[in-house]
Amino acid sequence: MAGEKPCCAEAAARSVKKLTLAGGSDVGIANLENVLKEVGEMKLAGDDAVKRELLKRVKVYNYIAPSADEEYSDALLGEYRKLLRRQV
Repeated sequence: MAGEKPCCAEAAARSVKKLTLAGGSDVGIANLENVLKEVGEMKLAGDDAVKRELLKRVKVYNYIAPSADEEYSDALLGEYRKLLRRQV
């Protein structure tokens, strides 16, 4: 359920989902589904605002090097758009 936080590291590990970056690398992102749903409920306008919010929330549960912010935020936006298409 959106807004629900993992109670412990073990629960967070069970919530890891695959994210494919632009170069084709797959990375595991903890709590990805909840973050996507939470940001979707915010009804943000514009890709830049959505990317910033997605990245900010994903970083709560995952380490992302600052040099990789753009690559991750682009991939997160792609997953966000997939979620929106499924909801229509």
